[in-house]
Amino acid sequence: MYNFKDVFFKKKYLVKYLFNYLIIGLVFFLFYLYLLKFQVFSNVEANLSYDNNSYKAYILNNISYVDTQVLSAILDTPVYWDPNEKALIASNLRIYTKAVVYKNKLLIVLRDVLVPLGYEIKWNQVNRSITIYKPSYKKSTSKADLKIENSNTNSNDKINKNDNTKKYEIPFIDNDNNNKNDNNKSKEINKQLITIPPTVFIPRSASNEEFKVTVSDLKESKLVKGLYTPKQGFKFVILTVSQQNLSNKVQLYTGKFVLYDDKGYKYEYIEGLSSYILQVLLPSGMNFGTLVFEIPENNIPSKLVLETYGSTPITLSLI
Repeated sequence: MYNFKDVFFKKKYLVKYLFNYLIIGLVFFLFYLYLLKFQVFSNVEANLSYDNNSYKAYILNNISYVDTQVLSAILDTPVYWDPNEKALIASNLRIYTKAVVYKNKLLIVLRDVLVPLGYEIKWNQVNRSITIYKPSYKKSTSKADLKIENSNTNSNDKINKNDNTKKYEIPFIDNDNNNKNDNNKSKEINKQLITIPPTVFIPRSASNEEFKVTVSDLKESKLVKGLYTPKQGFKFVILTVSQQNLSNKVQLYTGKFVLYDDKGYKYEYIEGLSSYILQVLLPSGMNFGTLVFEIPENNIPSKLVLETYGSTPITLSLI
């Protein structure tokens, strides 16, 4: 006799087992996707060597990128990114290329900049390393997307740029799932004004009976860390500073840095954007980093003062 009850229970258990296997399979599939994603991003960074120096490069979608500091070191000249025209400015050259933002870093395509200038790039797949060789001869750049800037050149004589370059917006490539404002950040970066290349800054030092302070560089910028912009009508002043303990005692309080502009206004540095961390200084010990100040756009940074307790303030003229 056909037992409908047994058939019902067999089907019930069969559905239950199938459901369990589907859940297990889904878990393994999601875990595989996680491992795949981790592997992709773990292979992003690469080593770059040039002139016996090592730097960090990034491989994204099989394209090599570096930040502007690395390019500046290779080209031995300050470089600046112009987000309005999507071009890199290096000395008297304007190089049109693409850029991406990865982990809040603005990265430039390495080959687009160096190859037209005669540099040779070699990639080693085994140890994931890039080697850059200096130009052995003056290479023609007639086919490169370069423009030599000349202050006497008429606007009518400017080289016409590719429309795609003009419309290009900097994409964000990052594995940070907590970053939910990438589109807004990308729009903000694409709206930034060009960072005005400063004149050559001559390092200067000053000291009192306890400390020696040196300012090795001064820059003015409309963009810090590739993301932060000043208030409307203001600009960032970035100082590279070092402070050395000249005394024979441990300095628990090393003072406070303030900036004055040409109109006599006083400013404190922005801790969240600066990399200068106050610390106890042992005899002959040194502290160094960058100080970021926000001042009105038309004002000129005039002097940096280290206000100390119980000793003479240290004043460094910046102009």
